[in-house]
Amino acid sequence: MSTSPTAGVTRRPGSVSALVRELPRVSTPLTVALVALVAAQVAGVVLLPLAIGRLVVALTADGGPAASREAWTGLTMLALALVLDIALEPIRAMVTAKLSTAVDGSLAQRTVEGALRPAGVAHLDDPDVADQIEQARGVGIGAHAPGQAVNALAYLVPLRLTGLASAVLLGWAGQWWMPVVLGAAWFVTGRWQEKEMARAVVANTARTVQLRHAAYLRDIAVTAPSAKELRLFGLHHWLVERFTREWWDGIVEMRRKTTDGRRHLAASALLLAAHVVVVVPLAYGASNGEPSVGHLTIALQALLGLFALGFTGDLQRRLHLASAAVPPALAVSALGTPVTEVAGPAATGLPHREIRFERVSFGYPGARRPVVDNLDLVIPAGSSLAIVGDNGAGKSTITKLLAGLYRPDAGLIRVDGRDLHDYDLASWRRQLAVVFQDFGRYPFSVRDNIAFGAVEATATSDGVVEAARLGGFLGVEQGLADGWDTPLTSAYTGGTELSGGQWQRLALSRALYAVRQGAKVLVLDEPTAHLDIEAEYELYARFLEITAGITTILVSHRFATVRLAERIAVVQGGRVSEYGSHDELLAADGRYAQMFRVQSAPFTDSAGGRRG
Repeated sequence: MSTSPTAGVTRRPGSVSALVRELPRVSTPLTVALVALVAAQVAGVVLLPLAIGRLVVALTADGGPAASREAWTGLTMLALALVLDIALEPIRAMVTAKLSTAVDGSLAQRTVEGALRPAGVAHLDDPDVADQIEQARGVGIGAHAPGQAVNALAYLVPLRLTGLASAVLLGWAGQWWMPVVLGAAWFVTGRWQEKEMARAVVANTARTVQLRHAAYLRDIAVTAPSAKELRLFGLHHWLVERFTREWWDGIVEMRRKTTDGRRHLAASALLLAAHVVVVVPLAYGASNGEPSVGHLTIALQALLGLFALGFTGDLQRRLHLASAAVPPALAVSALGTPVTEVAGPAATGLPHREIRFERVSFGYPGARRPVVDNLDLVIPAGSSLAIVGDNGAGKSTITKLLAGLYRPDAGLIRVDGRDLHDYDLASWRRQLAVVFQDFGRYPFSVRDNIAFGAVEATATSDGVVEAARLGGFLGVEQGLADGWDTPLTSAYTGGTELSGGQWQRLALSRALYAVRQGAKVLVLDEPTAHLDIEAEYELYARFLEITAGITTILVSHRFATVRLAERIAVVQGGRVSEYGSHDELLAADGRYAQMFRVQSAPFTDSAGGRRG
């Protein structure tokens, strides 16, 4: 029974609570240390108004032993408060920084593992999963990393606890109802502002249409692929003007959705009224000697400390923005978790007899019709097959289905009579050496780029050199700064960029390295698309050597390559319409013969013109 690529993804919890639950999982010692340091900070904040209250009493007394004791007690409490709140601050900052870095690293690692865990790639075509991956990176939510939320939390929690402690002190030093009135005012206004901020987070996450357009234009401006044409066609001023217009239109639209000026005025009025209600009775009572000077001092400090129960501005905003990346990161980390996992038999050395597609159908998500539709195809083991057809006929999709990157919607792919997906998929992929049309270009050394074809094998110089010779790359390394060890990216010191044809020869060498390490099926999807005429000719000359003794599947539009295969399958409308050798298909005078004549006509006409 197959499982969905998103199986195991649970319902996303609240972002802040999800972050809090992650902290001990990331590092229990750092979390415990941070909790202890925060508790010490709160204790210091609470001691401070008590210490000042005692010092004020001592300073306003007439002297004597009692005043002296009050002074020493106050100074001792003040010293302890300073140690707990100020002296320990560097340690709190260090622990917070370490924990925030650990959270970023842990969530990033789990996101990568989750995205790679599904056996296929169908989850990457799911818009919901794509959104979760982007949100997990912080894209679309202000690019705030989750570690920033740890920093915000480390400051916000002490503030809240300080606010509660201030409420207790105000009730003790003043009257019981005072913290109720002030606390309620701060809480209500804080909730108003927090709801507005939540709307801003949602708006920033979803983005407005204009901001999405602005982000697209920004990426065009700062990425290399577009740099040449922007300058060639003089698009600089147009792009800047268009970006500026889209950006400001988007910001205005987002502010319109999230800002309520009337609520801000109401919040200010409510806070002012609550403070008047509390301060006037305190002042009136103080004029009559109740509360005492010490209690009045504590009450006034506690009154100011109650602001910590309200909205904390950028701190709270940063907490919610940065923690918003946590639930999607956790959702991505759970991708592909199977309900039950049964290991199939190893596919080592297969196929011995054949690969067979039986009435296979497959369509990509959102497509109106299947790309592969009721396809039947037989590939004898050890033979070579070329697949040709128009663009969009399903040729490349057939190779992806064979690699197990997608499961057929209907039908079966059998290897030696057994369903492909009954085998251990990892061992089957070790039998495949594939050059995809959009092959990977890895920013590592030449040696690594070739050896990635069989990463579990120990890379030897002889093996790498022989694969490079068969792939047509041998000799290119001689023109590179560090030869086989040259990084293939200009982003690294001493690195370089290859041409399209050199990259394709390197990709072919990687696949042939896999063949030399035991792969039994070679799949080449448009292997000469980036090659010049000489390199293509050299590939033709080595074709029999390359494909000797292995099952070869060749997808190409170039008939000079196609005719080298023992059998040719013409794919139309997602199914095989013609099947046979080059000569047999020419004799049948069908679609293959028509495509062959169209492609060879310029050369035939040119030759005829020269003869005439």
